[in-house]
Parts: sequence; C-alpha cells; structure tokens
Amino acid sequence: MRYQSPIPTTYATVAKGELMEQIARRKGELGSSLVILGHHYQSDDVIHFADFVGDSLRLSQEAALLKGVQYVVFCGVHFMAESADILSHGRTTVVLPHYMAGCGMAEMADDDAVALAIEEISNAAAGARVVPVTYVNSTAVVKAATARAGGACCTSSNVRNVFTWALNPTDKGGAGADKILAIPDQHLGLNTAIAMGYSADDCVVYDPRLHHGGLTDEQIKAAKFILWRGQCYVHQQFKAAHVHAVRERHPGIRVIVHPECPHEVVKLADASGSTEQIIQAVDNTPEVEAWAIGTESNLVNRLAKRHVEKYIRTLGDNPALCIQMGRIDLPHLLWALDNIVQGTPVNTVRVPEDIAADARVALERMIRIKAVTGLTQS
Repeated sequence: MRYQSPIPTTYATVAKGELMEQIARRKGELGSSLVILGHHYQSDDVIHFADFVGDSLRLSQEAALLKGVQYVVFCGVHFMAESADILSHGRTTVVLPHYMAGCGMAEMADDDAVALAIEEISNAAAGARVVPVTYVNSTAVVKAATARAGGACCTSSNVRNVFTWALNPTDKGGAGADKILAIPDQHLGLNTAIAMGYSADDCVVYDPRLHHGGLTDEQIKAAKFILWRGQCYVHQQFKAAHVHAVRERHPGIRVIVHPECPHEVVKLADASGSTEQIIQAVDNTPEVEAWAIGTESNLVNRLAKRHVEKYIRTLGDNPALCIQMGRIDLPHLLWALDNIVQGTPVNTVRVPEDIAADARVALERMIRIKAVTGLTQS
C-alpha cells in the first residue's frame, strides 16, 4: 500500500504568495532538467506551474517525447506517473508530489483478476478470442496483463478507434477480437459501444467480485462487449435529473458530458467527449453562449474564466471535485521541488522493467491509434 508521510509543518505555514515565489525559484534553479506535467483536473494554483497541461493521452504523449530531462514532476495521480515512467524508458526520475494521489477506478482491477476474466470468458464462449481494451486509468500491472493478452490501452479521446482496432481482423491490422473486455470503466465501455452502433443488449457487466463475473455462459456468448464493473466517483455524481433541471432553468443551454458518466446522462446530453474534446468544443464554438458541462469542476471553472463572454457551469449544483487530484497542492509541490534541488528526490515512481516492458506495448498501441475528432453527438 502506498503511504505519504506528513510533510514538514513549515510548509503549511507559508503564505500562498511566498509558496508561489519559492516554487518559481526552484523551477528556475532546475531549468531544463525539470518538466512539470499537469492534468486538467488540478487546481489553478498547480496548473500555473505546469510546463504541459492535458488529459491522460496528451500527457502520455509528452512523456514519451521527453529528451534530456532529468526530472518529471507529475501533478496528476499515481497511474499517470507510472505511465510517464514507463514511456520514458527509465531515462528520467518521475516524482509524484503526494504519493497517495491515486485513482479509485484504477484500483478496481488487478492483473490476476483480469487474467482470470479473460480465461473464463474465452471458455464460456467456446474459445472465442477475447481482447482486453484497458482504460489508461489503470495500474501498470493491469496494462502489462492487457498487452500479454494482445490488447491495448485507450483514453476517452481514442477509445472508439481502439475498439475498432480490436474488432478488426488481424489481416487488416486489427487484433481479431470476437469479444472486447473493457476494463475498468463500465460506463466508458457502454457509451462507446452504443456510439459505434451497438446496443445495450450487446453488452454485459462482469463483476470480478462474483463467481464467473456474475454471468451465465449464455450471457457471455451473446455479448460482444464484456464491461468490467468499475466507475469514476466524480462522473457518477451526474444524474439525468441534473440535465432536466439545467435545461429548465436555462433554456437553450448546451449540455456536454464526459463518457465516464452513466449512459442515461450521456443519452440526455447534447454530446459527450473527453476533457480535451470538451475544451476544443467550448473554445471553437463561439455561437454557443451557454454550456453545462458534466466533468470535474476545476476544468469547468477554468473554462468559465477563459470565456467570460459565455455562461459556463458544472452540470450539477454541487462541486464535482477529484479528491485525489486535490492532494497535490502548493506545499507538496514545493516540498517535492526542494528535495530535488537538494539531491534527495522523494515520492519517486519506478515501475519494474519486467512489468514496464509489457505495459509499454499496451501504451504505445494506444498512442499510435488516433483520437476521435470532435464530440460524440447523442
């Protein structure tokens, strides 16, 4: 289990302005040896210091391209820092400012359970080829298990194209899947399958806590998509009632949501898309004057500040905050940078090479497969 010891109490007593001055000073001292990566769900204070800001796909791509960088400070969560280490081939030291910044959804699948699921599904379906497509929101060991089974990782930006790759015959460059095991977000899997023209009847949910996933052989045989039971607690907050309520209060408002939201929310929204796709839609659709966005509040609030000429709000009435992302704050960022300057980096994330080698295959397949352009219309 990961554990973060309390940082020195002196960091908690430093005023925000002084924290920002000291972080800027440390960045200047480290110069080109340091890159700070920031996920869209981080606070504005942290994003201020990021050299690159993006979603999981963008930041994975940046990590893979880094040359001559000694330290990567990843302002995200643990699985993202793992991916940065894997894709950098060990050339850099990856630091996570708060070691307990994790992802509940990523912890909903482990490699042994994934291997068992593939075996059970294949046996139940008379030897059907089962290809796992694993969301980048997963641990390194699950990414490695995915590659060993001939699968690939995906992000919410390119999941539809990764599904298409998995289902295409091997002689056409695909994985030749008879069935896709979508890990670990059942909503992303269901929403993507339906966007591709399949129906909910083509999908079943596999619960790793239950014998045989809680499914009969007949259910497995009939399904094209086996969806791992897992979800993001942030996007689970959004309900169909929120869509109805915001439209009643703001007639004509455009509703866009992340595909990690439950299908009943995606179905009622005008469109769905990844964080990058949502940002591009708001930035590039000047004729739309009001938006209700179903994703993490830090991103939505940042868009509202960028577009003061528009009305932009979170879909629900309450903040939808990723608590794990929030663990990384200015005191922890300064503490991490101080230790790098002192030659004693803390919270380093290093994936053992035997795991990294396989996980890298799944991640590189993901990076090669292009993202879908634009939002998915409901």
